[in-house]
Amino acid sequence: MIKRLLKYWRRWRDARRLERQIAPKVFVELSAELKDLARTASKVRHDEPEFQTRVTRIQKEMKQLGELAGKPEFRRLTTAKRLELRKSLLLSKAQLLESMHNAEPPTDTLQ
Repeated sequence: MIKRLLKYWRRWRDARRLERQIAPKVFVELSAELKDLARTASKVRHDEPEFQTRVTRIQKEMKQLGELAGKPEFRRLTTAKRLELRKSLLLSKAQLLESMHNAEPPTDTLQ
């Protein structure tokens, strides 16, 4: 009996954790964070036209995602799709941070 209750409790706890990870509010916050990162990255690597094009596209898509996540239709997406979207956003964030890290310093002088 206790094992069954513990099993039920764990399933409920895991389901709640998953719900918190894929809540629309999380996507709004993550899209805003990515939009800010993209703006910062565009300033760090301002002399690369291809990168600027990519950053502009990211900013546009994050604005759309933020608007979409606030609508009721977003809740209709399956859990798998929202998990995949979250994973993709986190990967994009890591790639943006990496590209900023790999940018050339603005001066040749060591500080």
